[in-house]
Amino acid sequence: MALLLKPRRHLSNTCRSLLLRRLCDGAPAPPAPADPSPPPLTRAETKLLDALHAVLLDHRRANPAAEIPVSPPFDALPPLSEAVSGLLPSPPPPHLPLHILRRLLALRRGVPLPEAVAFFRHVAPSMPGDSLPDLYAAMIYLLAKHHHFPLARHLLDEMRERAVPISSQLIRALIRRYVRAEMPSEATDLFRRMDEYGAGAPDTATLASLLAALSKKRLASEAQALFDSCRSVFPPDVVLYTAVVHAWCRTGRLDEAERVFAEMQQSGIMPNVYTYTAVIDAMYRVGQVPRAQELLCQMIDSGCPPSTATFNAIMRAHVKAGRSEQVLQVHNQMRQLGCEPDIITYNFLIETHCGKGQGNLDAALKVLAKMTAKGCVPDCHTFNPMFKLVLVLGNIDAARKLYEKMRELQCKPNVVTYNCLLRLFNQEKSMDMVIRMKKNMDAEGIEPNMHTYAILIEAFCGRGNWRHAHTTLKEMIEEKSFKPSKQVRDMVLALLRKAGQLKKHEELVELMADQGFIGRPASDALWSTL
Repeated sequence: MALLLKPRRHLSNTCRSLLLRRLCDGAPAPPAPADPSPPPLTRAETKLLDALHAVLLDHRRANPAAEIPVSPPFDALPPLSEAVSGLLPSPPPPHLPLHILRRLLALRRGVPLPEAVAFFRHVAPSMPGDSLPDLYAAMIYLLAKHHHFPLARHLLDEMRERAVPISSQLIRALIRRYVRAEMPSEATDLFRRMDEYGAGAPDTATLASLLAALSKKRLASEAQALFDSCRSVFPPDVVLYTAVVHAWCRTGRLDEAERVFAEMQQSGIMPNVYTYTAVIDAMYRVGQVPRAQELLCQMIDSGCPPSTATFNAIMRAHVKAGRSEQVLQVHNQMRQLGCEPDIITYNFLIETHCGKGQGNLDAALKVLAKMTAKGCVPDCHTFNPMFKLVLVLGNIDAARKLYEKMRELQCKPNVVTYNCLLRLFNQEKSMDMVIRMKKNMDAEGIEPNMHTYAILIEAFCGRGNWRHAHTTLKEMIEEKSFKPSKQVRDMVLALLRKAGQLKKHEELVELMADQGFIGRPASDALWSTL
C-alpha cells in the first residue's frame, strides 16, 4: 500500500491518448455522424418528416420481399416515388432528406432499407452541390451499418466520379464498419486506398483508429499483422504499441500481450498509463490477481501513477466476481491517492450496493447523491441496477421516485430501464402505467427489444386483451423480425382461439412460418387444423 501512496506526477494529454483512454476504459468510440449537423426543423418540417417516414415504413410493410440492389440499375419503386413526390415540395429543403436518413440510421431493426435507397435516388438529383457530401455520407453510414457493403462502396465510388468531396471521417467510419462485420482485409484495403478517394494519405491517427477497431473485435492477429506491415511507413510509438497490446489482451492472449509489451520497452518506448491499464485489466479478467498487483507496483515505480481508468479496470473485475468488499477497498485506495472517481467508478459502486448479498438501495442512493454533488452527471447505467433491485423488492413507490429523479436530472432512460418499469407495473396490475411507459418509450425514440415485446404481450394476455396482444406479436415478428419464444407465441395463439379469432390465429401462424420461426407441417389437413 505504501507504493500506492507515492506522489502523483502529471501526464501529458494528447488527442491520441484520449482515444486510447476510451479504449482502456472499455467505452465505445463515439459514432461518426455526418458533419456538419443539419439545421433544426420547423414544426411544419417535422410534420412532413413524420409523414415521409410513415410512407417509407408503410411501403416496407406492404412489400416485405423487396431487396436492396447491389449495383445499378436501381429500382425506382414507382409507388413510393409517387407518394414521396406528393409530399415533398419541389425542390425539397436541402436538409430534410438528411434528417430522414439520420432518423433511419438511429433505428436498429425494422429499417426500410430498399425504400431508403429509392428515396435517396429520388431526392439526390435535386439537391444543391454543397449538401451532397453529407447526404451521400448518411446513406453510406446507413448501408454499412446493416452490412450492405457492395452498395456502400458503389456510392463511395460514385462520389469520387462526381467529384463530391469525401472526408477522412467517412472513410474511417466505413473502415470501422468493415471491422465490426469481421471483414478486416477490406478495412485494411480501404485504409491503404484513402488517398485514391481524396480523403488524404493514410496517417497515424487513422491507423490507430483501425487498430483500436480490430482490438475491439478481438482480431488481434490481424492487428499485429497490420502493425508489422506499417512499421516502415509509420514508426511505432506508444499509441500504436498500446493498441496492439490491448488487442492481444482483449483476445485473452496474455503471452503475446507481454511479448509486445517487452518489445516496446526494448525499443526505448516507455509504456504509458493506458498500456499498463490494458495489461492489468487483462490479468484481473483471467484471475491472475497477484501478477496484476505486481505490475501495478511496477507501474508506480516507473514513475507512471495509476489513473481512474486503472482503478476502474480493477474494480470491474471485482464487481463481475461479486466481491463487494474488494470493490469498496479499491475505492478507498483511489481516495487515498487523490484519484477522482468518474461516472464509471460511481456506477460500479451503485451496482455493488444493488447486487446479490447487498441489496442496499439506501446505500446506492447515497452514492447517487454524492456523485451529483460532485458534479458527475449520471446516466441510465447509473439507475438501471437500482431499478433491477426495486423490481426484485417489488417496491413500486421506490420505482416511481427513481423515475422522477431521472427526469429531474435530465437522465434519459434506455430500453433496460423501461423493461424494468414495464415488468414492475405489470406485476402490480397497473395497465395504465404499462401503456404510459410504452408511450414514453415511443416518444423518446427508444426502440423496444424482444424482452419489451414479451412483457407487453404477457400484460395484454393477462387481461384478455387479444386485440393488443395480436397487434404487438405481429409488430414484433413483421417489423422487427424478432423470434418470439414458444411461451410468448403460445400465449397469444391460445388467447385468439379462446376469443374465436381463428382467422387472426391462422394469419399469425402463417407469418411465423414464412419467417422460419416455426416449421410448416407436411400435412395440409394438419396445417389447416392449426
